[in-house]
Amino acid sequence: MKRVMLIAILVCLVVPPAAEAQTLVISQNKCRLDKLEDIRAYADSVWIPIAQELVNEGSFAAVGSAFHHWGDEWNVVYWYTAEDIPAFLSAFSELFSRAEERYPDASDLFADWCFEHKDSMYRAGPETGPPEPPQQ
Repeated sequence: MKRVMLIAILVCLVVPPAAEAQTLVISQNKCRLDKLEDIRAYADSVWIPIAQELVNEGSFAAVGSAFHHWGDEWNVVYWYTAEDIPAFLSAFSELFSRAEERYPDASDLFADWCFEHKDSMYRAGPETGPPEPPQQ
C-alpha cells in the first residue's frame, strides 16, 4: 500500500494540470531490467505518440510513462487521466487497438519484456497549480 501511495504522489507531481480529469489510472509493471531501454524506446515511438492522438481527440486528458530510477521491482509505469472510468476504458481500448493495428508484434514483445502488472484506478482529488507570481 505504501508503494501505491508513493507512486500516486509522484504521478501527481509530474502529471500536467488537467482540470477536467476526474480519473487517474496507474498501470505498474514488473519488467526485465535488461529490456528497460527497449521498453522506453517502445513508449517513445509507439505508445505515447498514439496516446497523444487520443489526447488531441479529447479521449484522454493526459498520458505518461515513468521508468525505474530508484525503488522497488515495479519498474515501468504508465499513467492515464480521463474524465471518468468509462471514458478511460473507451480511450484505452482505442489506444490498444491502434497500437495492435500499426505494430502487430507489440503485445508479444511487451509480454516478453514484462512478466507482471497491476492497474489501479483513482478518483482524482485536489491538486496544486503553478505558483502565483510574486506581488510587486
